[in-house]
Amino acid sequence: MEGACPRCGGTGFVPRGGGSVDLCECRFEQENINKILGIPRRFWEAELDNYQYENPSEENAYKEAFVFASSFDPSEGKGLTFVGTPGVGKTHLAVGILKKIYRDKGIKGRFFDTKDLIYKLKALINEGKTSKAIKRILSYPLIVLDDLGSERLSEWQREIISYIISHRYNNLRSTIITTNFSLTGDEKEEKKIRKTAPDIELPRSLMVERLGPGTVSRIFQMTKVLYIKGRDRRRL
Repeated sequence: MEGACPRCGGTGFVPRGGGSVDLCECRFEQENINKILGIPRRFWEAELDNYQYENPSEENAYKEAFVFASSFDPSEGKGLTFVGTPGVGKTHLAVGILKKIYRDKGIKGRFFDTKDLIYKLKALINEGKTSKAIKRILSYPLIVLDDLGSERLSEWQREIISYIISHRYNNLRSTIITTNFSLTGDEKEEKKIRKTAPDIELPRSLMVERLGPGTVSRIFQMTKVLYIKGRDRRRL
């Protein structure tokens, strides 16, 4: 077939032996992956391959992100939580994971800026569409909740976020979280972290104060928590 992809001959699939096939890269080259995955324009160029780590904690976060994306199985309900001060590349890693999983496995996740998500859900209340919107969020096999806990939440907002996390936890839906907030501030937990990463500067604000101990406990169970220390890359 003239003009067909040399990798798959235009079929969209590449044989890998044993009767199985892989999705060909050409199936995604003509698609705007950023729009499909809901990625904000500022992060359109973010990939795992162009994340530049500068210290051991950033290197460890990158390796964990790569392994997670490479071995992702939506039936397991596993996720990651990146905790660190602003500008260390948490969102970059989360976006890179979404893209790699979509390209390699054809699994469509979705990126949500948490503050923007809450604002849009609030706007939908008056239109009677909140329930439908939340159902869409719950149905994705993988979502990113970016910048979780960035502002004080009203009781309604807190309940919405807690419900989304609880539902995904109970139904083994994978979630990636980025946050500037230490999850609990628990002294034993922090001592355990410092044993393996003594150079980590833990954020002082606490997620448990914003979402409650039940939700934070679920985050610990449904995700692997990775603490990142580094310079603020937004400051030139």
